[in-house]
Amino acid sequence: MPRTTSGSTAGRHDDLIPGDVLSALADLDVEVLGDDGDNVRIRCPAHLSRTGKVDRRPSCYVHVQSGQFICFSCEWAGSFARFVAFMQGTDSAHANAWISAKGTIGRALRLLKGEDRHREVEPGEPVSEAQMVLFTTPPEAARRKRGLTLESCEMFGVRWDLTRRCWILPIRAAEGHLLGWQEKSKRHFRNFPDGVEKGTTLFGAHVDFDGPLVLLESPLDAVRLYSAGIEGGKATYGAHVSREQMSLALGLADTLILAQDDDAAGRSARAKIYYSYRCKGSVLKYWNYLDTGAKDPGEMTDDEIRDCYDAAYTPLRRRLKQFAAYE
Repeated sequence: MPRTTSGSTAGRHDDLIPGDVLSALADLDVEVLGDDGDNVRIRCPAHLSRTGKVDRRPSCYVHVQSGQFICFSCEWAGSFARFVAFMQGTDSAHANAWISAKGTIGRALRLLKGEDRHREVEPGEPVSEAQMVLFTTPPEAARRKRGLTLESCEMFGVRWDLTRRCWILPIRAAEGHLLGWQEKSKRHFRNFPDGVEKGTTLFGAHVDFDGPLVLLESPLDAVRLYSAGIEGGKATYGAHVSREQMSLALGLADTLILAQDDDAAGRSARAKIYYSYRCKGSVLKYWNYLDTGAKDPGEMTDDEIRDCYDAAYTPLRRRLKQFAAYE
């Protein structure tokens, strides 16, 4: 049976790509079940070993230019060299040698040509789940810098763009279908496709949780909370919170903790939300930044996040207590 080996590492910059990905799949005895021009759908060969069940509803895609693959069911993903290594039960070096014998083109050349980047979509054209196959699992160094666990990234569907070295943050409707994504790094920011209606949903709206809903600005802060053991983080993709987003949030939990950034814009947005929606049925609280000095939860340690979460308070009750103490 094919097996995964320690040498089968996703995202290696020296991984080779076949000159003809479709022919290479045929040589590996992989049946193509369908295609949309950019990606081909196959039955996931690792599904049984990863889940203990046969892949009866195939949702594994291989990008025909980059060779990148992903199974949306069992989350197996990576480079074509990793795919070959699994199919042949070997390591990355032998997989690259096999690809090389088929006639190859290096990853660097693909990137220089721009062939490893996502295809632009026409206005009104739906975004395909298969387009996410171009992106990989966030690398350990990037996760460690942000304090994110692999489990939390997988839970929220967070991916990584090797080309731009940026985070890929999916924008999904509350029901879960993909609307687009947000690309984010220190030097690059973009919502894809242009004009995507992110104001109608919340990042992580489709992820189940127990307890209060914590309303945040940044999607990565929601992932950070989950990494610290707090499940209810949902983000609005920025400081502005639309009526649709608040309606969605109020329908998801009985208690909302408003955790906008601790700056002038964030505090203003938080107060506006509180006084507009405090009588709408759910309990609204403020995230308590205590004396952390952090601008947002993403800048906190795990212990600080949990302490601030536990110290969340209702503004009016705090004012009444302060007034009573003064009297």
